[in-house]
Amino acid sequence: MLVILPAILGCAREGTPNVPRVQPQPARPVDPPSSATAEPAPPSWPEPLAGALAGHGLPHVQPMSLPRDSRGRERWLAFVGTSEVALGAWRVARAPDGTVEAAPVPRWPAGVRVLGGVVEHGTTYVLLESLAVLDQPAGLRATWIDGAERSSPFEASPLALSGVTDVADLGSRVQNRPQIITPEGGTGTLLATLHAASTSSEALVRSLSAEGADLYVAWQSLFLERSGHVDRGETSPGPTTERALAIVRDALGTQACGPDTCEAWSDRGRAVVRFAPEGGRWVVRALIEDAPASRTSAPSTAANPAHEVEASTTEDATAEVLRARVRETKQLLGEAPLASTGGTIGVALTDAAPDAPCVVVREGASARLFPLDVGAVRAEANEVTWSVGFADVDGDGRTDVALRMNATRADGAPLAWTQVFLAPPPSIQASSVDPDLPSAFVAMNTPDAKAAARAAASLPPHGVPHDDACRLLSAASTPAGFRRVSSADARLLLFQEPGRPTWRPKIVTRDKVASDQVRGLSAHCAELSCSATRPYCAWASATDSEHAWFGWGSDGTLELMGAADYDGE
Repeated sequence: MLVILPAILGCAREGTPNVPRVQPQPARPVDPPSSATAEPAPPSWPEPLAGALAGHGLPHVQPMSLPRDSRGRERWLAFVGTSEVALGAWRVARAPDGTVEAAPVPRWPAGVRVLGGVVEHGTTYVLLESLAVLDQPAGLRATWIDGAERSSPFEASPLALSGVTDVADLGSRVQNRPQIITPEGGTGTLLATLHAASTSSEALVRSLSAEGADLYVAWQSLFLERSGHVDRGETSPGPTTERALAIVRDALGTQACGPDTCEAWSDRGRAVVRFAPEGGRWVVRALIEDAPASRTSAPSTAANPAHEVEASTTEDATAEVLRARVRETKQLLGEAPLASTGGTIGVALTDAAPDAPCVVVREGASARLFPLDVGAVRAEANEVTWSVGFADVDGDGRTDVALRMNATRADGAPLAWTQVFLAPPPSIQASSVDPDLPSAFVAMNTPDAKAAARAAASLPPHGVPHDDACRLLSAASTPAGFRRVSSADARLLLFQEPGRPTWRPKIVTRDKVASDQVRGLSAHCAELSCSATRPYCAWASATDSEHAWFGWGSDGTLELMGAADYDGE
């Protein structure tokens, strides 16, 4: 059964809809309407959604009525937000006995408007339009597939629903399922094509379809924006061809292929190479890669000096986003202005990640949630309480979060951990919030989150040259040398949780360090990476890492303030 919703249908039981179809609200005219012109009625929650979604926000558009599920329940897909942006989506179901359940859709895309939807064979297809938020371009259209009940055949064909223009076009396409042809040799055939194409730009061109290959960038792994084209007859390869060649080589290295696609994972994110049969062989038809995450320019301490940021008196912006995205907000820990240009950054505990605080960033029509990676820390703690402070610790003009956990160990002894997390860059592509290791050493012994934010923002706003750092670490590779080049209160941290140098380390004071504890401090100097804006250097591999924090004495001499070495297995 195909159900097409030109705008979005109001709530209806299975069968004939009992409310009229709601057309998209027309654009507001430039001139004010006359008093005789009636404004279109805003969308509203009919029952049972009014009760199920009470407290979760206002309708973005009228909800979609879906076919009953296998348990005989009436179902709806509801969109929460404003008339301009859908902040979240909810699945609502009512059982024959009247029991109503509502669950938020996880990982709802940011900065989108709902244009309509189609239901086909129990799968819901929602047509979205991108809004111009952060670095995301406006006006791109894509189909969000809700496969909660069953998978969709279109999920295996990333371009089958690209370029959809309207709901009628979407309905026509989902009725005609993509014809996926599997090569006789299986994935080996596709890998052979990749291998042949990867040898040179000329070989890549020969491996393309007769029409050539389009290149796309994907925003939020959803919206496709055409970024270029490589022609089959190209004789002078340019930057687009070289980019396509890099994707092909990444895909060959990843070797993760489906019926007619191969995926690649690299530092740039995810990419997909799509193939098609042509003239008895398999050729490259399209290449898709994640759009790069735009970042602020290098922090300018002159324009944006690091500083503590006072928390806001309310958490209204954070609360609004969470109402649209989670069932329950257990505790709002704090909120602060994000930047001088606007926006907010908040931290909360929710039922979506009961043991981990979540950073909530609101910038215009963009609302993003970032659960913090604190699982290993939280797992070893009892009677946990969290607190936050705020500061721009790296001078990029965006407010960062100092998070503190107070808890007890299994034996009842007190336990505390403090970590600063950097605000995500102003990019719709940002997918995580990163810990700020340059400030970890000064934050670890502060008495509270606010003091940690203040200490992190007070670090000297310049880095240490790589060669100077290596000379100091080489000198510190013996106990006597460590004492000679370190500050009076320097410490060595021996930690066992990868990537968390300040979580329950064995702390060795400068006068107690042993030879076997410091002899390897300069072992990885060639690979050492030093911050350009703060006195911190580190080396890391997949399973090991070393960290060094520096400072300057009263006479301006470079000193080692602390070092951390992974001591796990």
